[in-house]
Amino acid sequence: MSAPDFQFPLTEVKENGQLAVNAKTASATFPDALSEGALVGPVFLNGMILAVDDEASFTGEAKGRWKFECTRCLKPLEQEWRAPIEVMVPIDGGPMDLTDEVRQSIALAQPMKLVCKPDCKGLCPTCKKNRNDVACGHSAAPEGDGSGPGGNLEQTHKPRLTPRPNKG
Repeated sequence: MSAPDFQFPLTEVKENGQLAVNAKTASATFPDALSEGALVGPVFLNGMILAVDDEASFTGEAKGRWKFECTRCLKPLEQEWRAPIEVMVPIDGGPMDLTDEVRQSIALAQPMKLVCKPDCKGLCPTCKKNRNDVACGHSAAPEGDGSGPGGNLEQTHKPRLTPRPNKG
C-alpha cells in the first residue's frame, strides 16, 4: 500500500470548503487496535471534512466487524462495531491522515466483556463443557469444601476489629 487509504488531501477542502469522505481499508491496517479479538473484513470511514477558518474539521464514523469470544462460554462471536470520530487539523498542514484516529476509536469501542446471550450459562467448572449446549449434571458451584475463595460465607467468620457501639 503506497498511500494510506485514510489520508485525504486538503486542497479540495481549501477550494470548495468541504470534502465528502467515503473510504475503506483492509483490517490488516490495524493489527494492534484490539487487545483481544480480531477485526474481520474491511474498515469503513464515512463523514465530511469542512473548512473552518484556518483549520479542516472531520466529523464522521468508522465501522466494521470484529470477532471475539464470549466471556462466559468462549463461543466465537462476530458483531458490527461503530465509532464516532472528530478531528481538527491546520488546513495548510498537508494531507489529513485519519489512520491513527480510526485505530484509537477502534480500541476505545471494543467491549470489556462480551456475552453470546444475556443468560449465557458459561462453562462447567468441573468438566469444562458449555452449559448452553449440554446438561452435564454437575452443580453450578465447583466441588470442594467451600473454604476457598468464594466458598461458604456462613462458615467464614472474621473477628470484628473495632468495637460495636452500644445501641441501648
